[in-house]
Amino acid sequence: MNFQSVIASYFDVISTGNYSNLHQIDLNLLELAASESLTEDFLFHPLIHTFDGLVLDDADTSNHHILLRRSPFEGYILYLSHDDRSKIVFSSLVELLHAADEAKITNKPLSELHPLVSPHEMEQKALSYLVRSLVKETDDDIEIALALIPSMDLLDIELLTELAKHDDFFVAEIVGDEIAKRPFLALQQVALLCSQHPHSQAAKAGVRALQAIGL
Repeated sequence: MNFQSVIASYFDVISTGNYSNLHQIDLNLLELAASESLTEDFLFHPLIHTFDGLVLDDADTSNHHILLRRSPFEGYILYLSHDDRSKIVFSSLVELLHAADEAKITNKPLSELHPLVSPHEMEQKALSYLVRSLVKETDDDIEIALALIPSMDLLDIELLTELAKHDDFFVAEIVGDEIAKRPFLALQQVALLCSQHPHSQAAKAGVRALQAIGL
């Protein structure tokens, strides 16, 4: 099934109304027309603009699930957070619906069912190239990079080393936090660099990463 057919099938499911107006669990997936209309209001956002994002929900939380429609993230679901970190949370619309079903069964907010670790099955060389380019540019570009770094598989040590020393402490902090979630010994030096960052917030993330590695 091609990507457009996948999208059409998803909105066929949403049109039943079974995933709408369940605000007690932060679940209100929009039908196609409403989704496209709300997306128009978000075209200013760099993540929406850069990856041809389609806003999928509006649960009155100021946070939104976004379908990304541009490579290397075509088909992935980004969580656009107003007050916290934005990141990719599901690898497909099907995964989003599975989580929505679980939210209904367990009566838990959909956002609490996001995986701890972002999906990282996408093309990693393209992702590394993109992140490396973005962190050299404007604040908006760095904001995009911050949402993408959690989807790195943490195997590009050269890039991670650059990020750990980045002047923007949020970049180094998120690297430290991701290592803490997925620690392995080869990341020791990167974690150490994070812990030595001049900003305390990034340095603390580096310390957590070192502790997770067992050092």
